[in-house]
Amino acid sequence: MQRPEVDSLRFFDVDRYLGKWYEIQRYENDFQENLDCVQLRYTLNEDRSVQVSNSAFSLLNDSTINVVGTAELSFPDDPLVPAKLNVTFFGAPNNVSNYWVLDTDYERFSVVWNCQPVGEEQSEENFWILSRTPTLPADTEVLYRVHSIMQRYVDRSLLRFTRQLDER
Repeated sequence: MQRPEVDSLRFFDVDRYLGKWYEIQRYENDFQENLDCVQLRYTLNEDRSVQVSNSAFSLLNDSTINVVGTAELSFPDDPLVPAKLNVTFFGAPNNVSNYWVLDTDYERFSVVWNCQPVGEEQSEENFWILSRTPTLPADTEVLYRVHSIMQRYVDRSLLRFTRQLDER
């Protein structure tokens, strides 16, 4: 069975998405290997781009790491305002839509996906479930929406729970 084409949320409101998010689950990936307590902060810059500040606890060397990047809407002039952003770290230019919000209510949860080419014939897929609190709310609507996305797009065997041990 082939997975359906991935659709991002429409009419995305960047201002409502700003603030602190906790990572609840993710696909394990090279750039997040051996990290827990992953938290994200999104703040608006004067030019309407978004500062992305990701912090985490490294299980390898028992230290906190923080990386800062920038996000911009991938298609700012599209009247549907798709929830697709170009996110970049370390000042590298990025013209690729690599952060797709598949669903969010802005106040309790967000489901994020990306797929990036790796070479000419392969790609790497990433998936994150985020929450405004260190655990995903046990609200029926939230769980239904998250699990509906997961049923459509996610290989559950690849998911890893992110431990949130404290308020970093």
